[in-house]
Amino acid sequence: MIAKFSWLIILILLALILTDHLAKPFIGHHDWNGVFYSQIARNYLRFGLLETKLGQLTGPNSFYTHYPPLFPLTLAAAFKVFGISDLVSRLVPVGLTIAGLLVLYRISSSWVVIAVALTPMLRYFGQMPSQEPLIIFLTLLSFYFFRKKNRVGFYLSVILNGLSGWAGYFFYPLLFFLNRRWALKACLLLVMTFSLHLLHVYILTGSFSGGGIFDALLLRLGFFPMLGKTEPELAGQFTWLAYLIKEARMLTVYYTFTLLSLAALGLLFCRNRITLIFLAWGLSYPLIFSNVVFVHEYFNVFFWPFLALSLVNLINRIKLKPALILIIFLAIFLERNKFYQALVKTKAFEPGYQLGLEINRLIPFGQTYTVVNSREFIESQNLFIDYYSDRQIEYIKINEP
Repeated sequence: MIAKFSWLIILILLALILTDHLAKPFIGHHDWNGVFYSQIARNYLRFGLLETKLGQLTGPNSFYTHYPPLFPLTLAAAFKVFGISDLVSRLVPVGLTIAGLLVLYRISSSWVVIAVALTPMLRYFGQMPSQEPLIIFLTLLSFYFFRKKNRVGFYLSVILNGLSGWAGYFFYPLLFFLNRRWALKACLLLVMTFSLHLLHVYILTGSFSGGGIFDALLLRLGFFPMLGKTEPELAGQFTWLAYLIKEARMLTVYYTFTLLSLAALGLLFCRNRITLIFLAWGLSYPLIFSNVVFVHEYFNVFFWPFLALSLVNLINRIKLKPALILIIFLAIFLERNKFYQALVKTKAFEPGYQLGLEINRLIPFGQTYTVVNSREFIESQNLFIDYYSDRQIEYIKINEP
């Protein structure tokens, strides 16, 4: 009876783990993602899909083109059904993260995969509205269909993945090691979806490179001289030594030394290519887009399917008793729990949030409000002021000595 309802038990456990700060407004670490994509989703509802042409509208005649639009469209659908709120914004990535873990449970046939949900990476960034949870879910879903030899499900999930973001594109060439024909067709489908995205960009902006999509690509690849840039924004001068040191530190604090060590041991007992394929996928984004990962550590999120599978390999091989497995789970949870709690308490963007709410309360809809403040304040807080005020804002930067 317990085995029959194991998926339900896992679902309840994941919901308890991943929903502990849902009510927090977007004021903390990397929460600019939350207001940015929520603003786009709100604009879909306000102006309609036809008027926006499915484009990610960020301002008057201004479209975000660096990613395909499937995630903000998904967020807009949730807003349509449940209403516009930060709670709903956070529930969408939480639901996608839980769905991804359930698919991995079906792939591995082991409840041990939920160990990764105890890490700060999933506990914090699993609630961040951005493309990554959708990409990981669709990647795992497509692999599930791949193993089941379900062509329709596989190719459909590949197309949807291609319409979500770029990390999914790095996964399907790795399937050449398992089935060349299916992998080749998947790659051809991704060429088509990328071409459709460029066509969409052209329709929105009048240029295939509109919105700076290729500038963003070159920056992510680290080709700074081609953009007239000498260093990535916010992170200081990039060097591979500095990057590797930072990566080691970030992986340890976000995934815990306990899980990383056990996953490394699990590689020694790896008897199939599946775990290695997911390791290669986890490495692909930090290697290809090293510049952006150097700046934004949450892009290391693509490692978690590998870490979960490698832990399963280890536990299956040495046949640990459930009591010892629970001790491992507790160690993963406690090791960086203080760090996770510190992340939850971050509130660097509270000034923009509070000012936005005040403007929304005092200024009628349709009127423009002028914010006069320092360059530092405006550049760090403007996204939050725009979203929470839901008003047209004009910014004037004070000349500082």
